[in-house]
Amino acid sequence: MATLPIMRLAGDSAKALPRKLKFTVKAMAAIQPPPEPDARLWVYDTEKPGLALLVTGNDARSFYLARRIHGKPSRVHIGDAKMMTVDQARAEVDRLNGEIVGGVDPAEKRRQERLAGTIGQLWENYKSQHLEPRCSKRTLITDESRFDTCLDVWINRKVSSVTDADVRALHAKIGEDRGHVSANRAVQLLRRMFFWARIEPNPCRRGAVTMFKEETRERFLQPDELPKLFAALDDLQTNPMIRDFIYVCLWTGARRSNVAAMRSEEINTTTSTWTIPAIKSKNAKAMTIPLSAAAMDIVKPRMQDASGFIFPSRGASGHLEDPKATWQDVLQRAGLSDVHLHDLRRTLGSWQAATGASLPIIGRSLGHRDTAATAIYARLNLDPVRASVNTATDAIMLAGGKAKPIKPQKAGGKGGKKAVKKAE
Repeated sequence: MATLPIMRLAGDSAKALPRKLKFTVKAMAAIQPPPEPDARLWVYDTEKPGLALLVTGNDARSFYLARRIHGKPSRVHIGDAKMMTVDQARAEVDRLNGEIVGGVDPAEKRRQERLAGTIGQLWENYKSQHLEPRCSKRTLITDESRFDTCLDVWINRKVSSVTDADVRALHAKIGEDRGHVSANRAVQLLRRMFFWARIEPNPCRRGAVTMFKEETRERFLQPDELPKLFAALDDLQTNPMIRDFIYVCLWTGARRSNVAAMRSEEINTTTSTWTIPAIKSKNAKAMTIPLSAAAMDIVKPRMQDASGFIFPSRGASGHLEDPKATWQDVLQRAGLSDVHLHDLRRTLGSWQAATGASLPIIGRSLGHRDTAATAIYARLNLDPVRASVNTATDAIMLAGGKAKPIKPQKAGGKGGKKAVKKAE
């Protein structure tokens, strides 16, 4: 095989990836996705000029027509490379080139079709052409739920009729009915849909809508609350699966959706680790979590279920869903309030901080992609903060000519009485 021109990805100079090749099933299957989830790799067909393959970090693959239209570089989406053949993609390139020769800009034509369509049609296109091939299953489920609960009131509304004022009114209405966070997320979803459709000006653009202020939740279980929770959980003898589910949420610090969908083949009993596949991960990247002895004591006996799930269910998903009612019963038995299941994840992080773990270690164990998500745990352990304040106070007092205060020692200790007397 002849040597192909190559390009190198920034940050991964050691790995060479193809730039041009003859598109065949075997050749395209050999293309490895770029190492970062948000990265993109463009590969071009040597047999059909203008046919391009986009490969994303989560291994989504799409065909595009890449060429100049009316003197400007343009890329027109053709279809999912996993759902259509190379011959079909090449034929579509010929069809689109025919439109361009006839004076039609396919990209502009599609934009006008989106403007003429409804929000419901835009959503279906956005879901099938963007979410399903490129995003994680978790993101797809979240956005589907958000659209169904917040944006379905606009399902028959023309895209071209939506104004800034309309979006502000919808944002306020959702905030009143479903809460400020839901209102903010709904507008963000709508913004992404309009951005994907290249609708200008975007009525949801930043500055067009003033988002509600969101308070960062810092709730985690305190030392005096843990015995109450454990006692309430151990009383769940009639529902041991949910009891075990809650304990695993606490012992791993994993997201409850990942714990609920945990499978036996994801558990390595030799290394006591759990690997969450990229398709299940919020960050669209596989993550390996160490399992403590307490977690393994629960998980290992549950690996024998025929379904493959650690927490199986008869529901459509095959696994346990969010046990909200049982969780509320546990809190009532424990005499606790304002505690969410997600707070168990925060509880593990806070206790890691309190026992001296660094923020990078905490972030790695919880699967955070950036330090901003982990920064909250620096505020939860106040002992280092208190020590720093005391040190600074002593330094200020010395600089100002005041004697450094001598800490009283326990009576009977070495130099205790003399130290107290001198301080007085």
